[in-house]
Amino acid sequence: MPKKKKFKRAHLRDEKTPLQRAAIVFLVVCVCAGILWCFWFLSSLGPQDVDYRDLKDNFKVTDEMREILEESIELEAQFEEILALREPTEEDIQLLQRSLEVLENYLEVIPGYDSDADKRRTNLKKRYQDFAATSLRIESETLENEAIGLAKAEEYEAARAKFNEAFRAQKKINEDFPLSDSQNAGRATRLQRQARYLTAEPLYQRSLELEVVADKHIESQEWSLAEEILSQSIEIQDQLNREYRGTNQASVARLERLKIKLVGIRSGQSFIEIEAISNFADERRAAGENLEAAELYQEAARLQRQLNEAYRDSPYASSDRVSEFLRKSQTSESYELGLEIERNNDELNRLLSERRTYEATEKIILLRRDIRQMLETFPRSSLNNEDIQVKIRYLNLVQSDLGYIQDRIYDALLPIPNIGERKMLRTEVPQALYSLIMGTNPSRNLGDTKPVDSVSWTEAKEFCERLSWIMGKEIRLPTENEYREALGRLRYVVLEDHVWSASNAEGVAQPVGSREPLSSGYHDLLGNVSEWLESIDRFENEDARHIGGHAQDRLEAI
Repeated sequence: MPKKKKFKRAHLRDEKTPLQRAAIVFLVVCVCAGILWCFWFLSSLGPQDVDYRDLKDNFKVTDEMREILEESIELEAQFEEILALREPTEEDIQLLQRSLEVLENYLEVIPGYDSDADKRRTNLKKRYQDFAATSLRIESETLENEAIGLAKAEEYEAARAKFNEAFRAQKKINEDFPLSDSQNAGRATRLQRQARYLTAEPLYQRSLELEVVADKHIESQEWSLAEEILSQSIEIQDQLNREYRGTNQASVARLERLKIKLVGIRSGQSFIEIEAISNFADERRAAGENLEAAELYQEAARLQRQLNEAYRDSPYASSDRVSEFLRKSQTSESYELGLEIERNNDELNRLLSERRTYEATEKIILLRRDIRQMLETFPRSSLNNEDIQVKIRYLNLVQSDLGYIQDRIYDALLPIPNIGERKMLRTEVPQALYSLIMGTNPSRNLGDTKPVDSVSWTEAKEFCERLSWIMGKEIRLPTENEYREALGRLRYVVLEDHVWSASNAEGVAQPVGSREPLSSGYHDLLGNVSEWLESIDRFENEDARHIGGHAQDRLEAI
């Protein structure tokens, strides 16, 4: 086997001599000492602490200095004696001012030495300014009260001058005596604002007066005068908005309202012309001159469009008025066609009620043509009767079955006892008939001969409406009284022979008329499915009523 090689760990050997090591240490010490010396030198350049104990020991207060300080104290003492006896005058207050000046001279000689004198100077300065500002404050308050009185008397110019004087007095206090208790920057601002208000108020009142006069000219339709006077009112309001911002009289909203009113004045003549044409058109329409009325309404619509384009901000600008004039124009122009549609509709009802279905079919074709012409030529006409349109569209769909449906209905009708000429279907509505009339069958228990079920009261009403169109007569749900009259007396009736209930129908509705009729001839008035009532006396938020029970009910409950 080859021998393993042995590796020796490498060692770093320090080849420096003791002399070299000593030189390196000395160099490091010198560098550190240099850095420390630089820090000390830089710090010595900054602010220096003053040892006032040394100053007190070295500084000598001369007799002359003491005399100056005593003079200041004496002057203040004299003022105190006066203050104890009476209110100080301007000359008396000068004692405080002289005392303060002497104290200032004293402190200039020995700054930072006498802290008590320095505190006394601060207090003396405020006290002097309080007394010195008192007369100005009283003067300013007096002027303000006088200004308020003048303003109440509506002497605005004199009041404004007083407010300005009061403001100047307060401003002098604020500038010359800022340490006094009378200093009040807010009061100065308020006084200045009140002066500005009184300057603006007469202008504002003048603008209001001019607006009132302009309104009177508008009422009398004197448009030129109204425009001239309202323009002056607008000019004044514009001046207020520019020069007196921040006052109550400045109002961008009022300026805009006045401008809109001015536009209304300028468009007022056009509006009156439009109104005159519209009124004349109403008269011609009432007189039966429908074509002439239609042309007049068209002219009114044209002028209204012009007004809308020229004066968009006018209170008389209205796209709705254009639509209204066009509607009236088309209504007048389509008057004869509308009458023809109504006459043919009445004739259609008569033909259907007389069971003349062939002739009725021809009338339906004519009505479809006239209705289409009305919709295409006069879409805005008020004579477009949506109910008639829906009716004719429906009858057009079932026109081939009209005779068949009428035969089935007439064969199934029975007169209701004691109800005059009213008749009712002898059976419940079978699904085949409902599907033929409505085009759909919502029933869950399907079967052509079974009664239609799962029909809402609204759907039942719609079924009656469509059947009314086909029959040309009113058809509706029975009232409760009519239903009970058809039901008759049940005292000696064996209900099992007449009623489908839970005991014999297995909970499922059976074909209509499959049980024995009652003595009145009607089938299934009880059981099978329940019947909706007309419910003419119910409120809209109340449920419609139904009656008669159904196949899931026990016979005793029915």
